[in-house]
Parts: sequence; structure tokens; C-alpha cells
Amino acid sequence: MNKCRVNTIDCTSDYVLAEDIFSYNNVKFISKYTPINSYIKTKLLSNSINQINVYKRDEYEKDAKRETVSKEQYYEEFKESYEETVLKLKGFIIGACNGKKINDEELLNISQKIYDDIDRADFLIKYAGNIRDKDEYTFYHSVNVSFYGMLIAKWMNLSEKQIREVISAGLLHDLGKTKIKNSILNKPGRLTDEEFEEMKKHPLYGYEIIKDDPTINDDIKNVILQHHERINGTGYPYGIKADEMGLYSRIIAIADVYDAMTSDRVYKKKKSPFRAFEMFKTEGISIFDTDILRVFLNNINVYFIGAEVLLNDGRKGKIVYIPPNNLLKPILKMNSTYIDFSKDNGYSISEVIDM
Repeated sequence: MNKCRVNTIDCTSDYVLAEDIFSYNNVKFISKYTPINSYIKTKLLSNSINQINVYKRDEYEKDAKRETVSKEQYYEEFKESYEETVLKLKGFIIGACNGKKINDEELLNISQKIYDDIDRADFLIKYAGNIRDKDEYTFYHSVNVSFYGMLIAKWMNLSEKQIREVISAGLLHDLGKTKIKNSILNKPGRLTDEEFEEMKKHPLYGYEIIKDDPTINDDIKNVILQHHERINGTGYPYGIKADEMGLYSRIIAIADVYDAMTSDRVYKKKKSPFRAFEMFKTEGISIFDTDILRVFLNNINVYFIGAEVLLNDGRKGKIVYIPPNNLLKPILKMNSTYIDFSKDNGYSISEVIDM
């Protein structure tokens, strides 16, 4: 496709963006290939973006059809690789919990498989919430948390070594859950107080399994122990605060909660990613590291531009724009009309139907 540079004010619906658009603080707020419409044009002009690179829409749509076929093939390969990773992790963790010495080379191989998909965030975010077997939740969840942790570490510009360590920490963070009885772990109803107290011991059980292993570094061991701690001291098992939590622990705490909220579990239906974002933007700011949380929210939002969603009134729409600093106020296209959440306060997103 041949792109051309045009004045934003003169741009029409005959074009799509040929580049990602970034705000003044270098946060991406409109993605490449977004069709131009009156809302998008207004947002560009209000951010003083007076010229843009675009593609002719008819040329883009022809190329997009060809690209979709190729992307679907890659997505199928990703799903197959993902399921294989879950199976490998399951065998690895069960072995460790049965007293088998942790094979650091095997852990490295699983981590490498995940690291290889570091640029496939779109596939991960689309597939992660679709856990097929809720009885195997712990293993799917651990793979998802390692993926989200990896993305957060990447967005924080951590070193490759640190990113790989965060991946390993995510894979192992729920190691201790295999010491919890299945009758508690997979209970379809609400846990009793006694059962919940037992569940809260899984960080201790996991740490006990791994604490004397010289092949696992202390930062990863701390994640196993600390991933349910909160910066204001309201977490468990020890109620420590921010200055006592390791960096990886603060990253995985966010990844852990986001995936738990957006995945189906035996006792709870998954929530919309936007409900998770709302939680992070409200009560989350007092219990999670706000700098890491900001990085997460400012980067994950762009993957939902173009998503088909279900509204609280039962209607469907497509997200065409998400403000860079307020992902709870997107603009949706519904047939030929638009809904701006910043002006229509009665709407909320109940479900993301398709990414």
C-alpha cells in the first residue's frame, strides 16, 4: 500500500491511519489502521496533530483481507503453542510438588517459549480469558500471569534478563496451590472462613517447596511468597507494605488480579476487562504500585481499539477510540451512530465479544 501525508482537517472517511498516534507524553492513543471519522479527526486536532500519514481505505481493505487469512493461521499456531505450554507447566509443577527437584533447564525452556511470543500481545489478550477446563485453572492462570507479567516488564523497559525472570516468577507464583485440597481449590460455591484461611496459605506452601533451591533466585522466590501482599499492608500472608515488596512481586500482583478477574473460574464468572480497569482505577490505586499500574493501563488499552463489545443495555458496538488517560471513557460506533462514554454516563461495557 502507498501511504500519503494529508492535513488532518481535510481528511475524510476515505482514509485509514497509516501509523500509530502518540499523545504528548508518548502514550499511544490511536492505533494504526483506525478508520478516519469525525470523532477520530476531532481527537487528532485536539492533540495538535495537524498532519497524518494515511492509506486509501479501499486499498487497505483489500490488503486487510489477505492479511486476515495470514493472521488467523498465526493465531491458530499461537493457540496450539499456548496449550502445549500449559501441559508442560502442569507436569513441571506437579513434579516439583511431589518432591522432584526443580529442573531449571526445563523452567528456562518453558519461559523461553513464552518469551518468544513477546510481540504477540494481541494474540495473548484475545486468547487468555478463554480457559477451557476450569479444573485446570491454576495452570492456565499461571501461564497467563507470566504473559501479562512479561508485557508489563517490557512496557516498563526492564532488561531482557529481568523480563525472563518475571516470566519464571509468573509461572511459579501459584506453586503452593497444588498443596491445597481439590475440594477447596475447585469448590463451586463460596469458601467457608476455615477454607479461605487454608487457601491463604498457598504462598507459604509454595515458598516452602522452593526456598532451599539454589537454582531459583531470591526475587522469584519472593514473588511466590508475596504476590498476594498489597502496598498498603492489607494483603497476606504477612501484611507487608510497598517498601518490603520486591519489584517482581508488585508486577505479578497486578498481572495475577487482572487475569483472575477476566477468566472464568469454578465459583465465579469472568468480568469484562473494563470492569477490571475500573477496579484498578478506583480501589486499586491504594493497594497496587501506582507507577506499575499506570504503565499497565496506559499500554493495554490500545489492544481493545477495534474490539466488538456488548453494552449493559444489550446492544453491541465497536470501540473506535480510547482516551490515553481514561480508558473507561471510550467512543463506540453502533451502526452509523457513535456513543461517547465521557458524555453518556449511563453506559458500561458488559463483555468483550471479539478482539
